[in-house]
Formats: sequence, structure tokens, C-alpha cells
Amino acid sequence: MLIVTTDTVPGYEIRYVRGAVSGAGVAHGGLSQARREAIDRLKTDTERYGCNAVVGMRFANCPLGDGSFEVYAYGTAVLVEQIKNETPTQDRAVVPPPVPSGGMPMVGRNLTVQVPGRI
Repeated sequence: MLIVTTDTVPGYEIRYVRGAVSGAGVAHGGLSQARREAIDRLKTDTERYGCNAVVGMRFANCPLGDGSFEVYAYGTAVLVEQIKNETPTQDRAVVPPPVPSGGMPMVGRNLTVQVPGRI
């Protein structure tokens, strides 16, 4: 099952949107165990609706005061299908745009100019 925090899945087309799904987990002593439990329940909820992916997944965390944590995982259940003749982006190397000679790419430069003697 694919679970992503983005609204799309690179290399896949969303064929059907089921709607909101969620899962909760509680663990003593650490968030990681509670997150795993919440994701497992999120998967179960997604599969119950006949979907194979979750988009826009998020966590909400809450300490319970006795050293335990409650974690809520939620997102949108969708049915995705891999686009034919296209390798998913996760399997391809992502090459950053070339950097022009002289430093940072233009989009990353600070274009503010201060004129001496003026405020």
C-alpha cells in the first residue's frame, strides 16, 4: 500500500477517491510505537474501502499526561493505477537544475539592492 503526504503519487493516476480514512494509536514511552499502530489502523481502514493508497497523510499527536502518547493518522483513501510506460519517480534519479556560473540559481538569489547614502 502506498501512503504519501502529497496530494498525488508520482507515476500513478488516481482512478477513484473514496474519502477520509484514519487510525489511532496509543503507546507508553514513545511516539514511534504509537505512529506505527496508527498507520496500521489507517491501512486497515483504507483496505476496508477497497483502496490501495492514501494521499495527504498527516499525524496529530497528543501527550496523555501519564507518559503515554496518542497519535492520530489521517488522509484520503484513493485507488491508484500505475501509468503505463512510465517508471515511478521514486525509482528514477532526480537531477537538480544546472547552476549558472557565478553562484546560486536565479530563483535562490537575494535580489534586494541597497543604494549607499539612502534609506
